[in-house]
Amino acid sequence: LVFVATTLSAAHMAIADHHATSGSFEIVLSAVTDFAAVEQLDHVVRAGSVDGTVTIIKSNGGPFEAGSSGTLSGLLYLKKSAAGIDLESPGAITDSSGDTWYAGARRSAGDQAVGGGGAGRQEIAGGTGKYEGITGTCEYIVDYLPDNKLVTRSTCQWQRD
Repeated sequence: LVFVATTLSAAHMAIADHHATSGSFEIVLSAVTDFAAVEQLDHVVRAGSVDGTVTIIKSNGGPFEAGSSGTLSGLLYLKKSAAGIDLESPGAITDSSGDTWYAGARRSAGDQAVGGGGAGRQEIAGGTGKYEGITGTCEYIVDYLPDNKLVTRSTCQWQRD
């Protein structure tokens, strides 16, 4: 009877987590970039792709499961001038079950030099499967590494509409 009660309790918690209406999670993203640059009189524009992996390292429940991983496919547009940077990067993260969530990153601080980076914000804009109806925000820090690689760490809040 203890086994049955424990099993039913665990199943109920798993169902409740999947149908949670809000929560938080933390991720680490590792990616490779492929940019082209155009220099003009007073600014540089860089655009290209960002491809990598995302791992959820902490979660308080819901569809964002701690320990799960997925792939990232995204684009990046950056304009850099004496006034600073204006970066925008939409992306799609697909987990091992094939469900996808969509996010758009923005940043106006820091740079893209190796050893550089900066803080920014992501907006979660829904998804497919278990991410359908999910919105939220993430605060992130990015570090640029040699060979066109980068790592970000994000702390996110989400809700289901």
